[in-house]
Amino acid sequence: MPPPDALTQATSVSPHVLPVLDVLLRFGLSLLLGAVLAYRPWRRWMPNTPVMAQETIHTQVLIAVAGAVMTTVIGDSMSRAFGLVGLGGFIRFRSGIKDPRDAAVMFVMIGVGMACGLGAFQVAGCATGFFGAVLLALDATAQRRAQWVKLSLDVEDLGAALPPLRALHPGVRVLTLEQAPTTQAGTAVVELSVPERTDGFELLERLRGALPGVRSASIDPG
Repeated sequence: MPPPDALTQATSVSPHVLPVLDVLLRFGLSLLLGAVLAYRPWRRWMPNTPVMAQETIHTQVLIAVAGAVMTTVIGDSMSRAFGLVGLGGFIRFRSGIKDPRDAAVMFVMIGVGMACGLGAFQVAGCATGFFGAVLLALDATAQRRAQWVKLSLDVEDLGAALPPLRALHPGVRVLTLEQAPTTQAGTAVVELSVPERTDGFELLERLRGALPGVRSASIDPG
């Protein structure tokens, strides 16, 4: 790692006199390191990890690059720093973050991007490696999240179909029951708690095989 004096001298250079290759190296490294933390390629082998929205991933990558750009432009100029803060006041953006951990990743992206913009590549690399290892450990120990699915079941005998359904899905919630007055047949609208990313076709086929007298089964949208 370079001595503090050398690092301070490097960061005090005006961005207008930096070589183009040096600037591109800072921006490119921030893009690469940000993409590693945002996409987390190891997740494809971990089925229990939650699905990340593409908008969240893209935002995290852009934040890392923006941190590098802002730090490079500001340099050691206090006036440029206040000017960028003032311009940033015109920007309003809201994002619905489902996983609170993504908010923490946003802050790390800012730090990694700022380190790249300052030319502190060792700091940026170490931060990416350490935080990536933390995310890997969290993803490896994550439990599969559940989601609620609404189903419509048309069965020949409601009294005979509901007990096996409760045995198969103990947390089932029966929303409505419609039964013909002269027969045991009817329709039940239920909600099931199933693991995230459950295949709908496999779920319906499993219910048809486990419940007696299922005439039709469908997943209600919404």
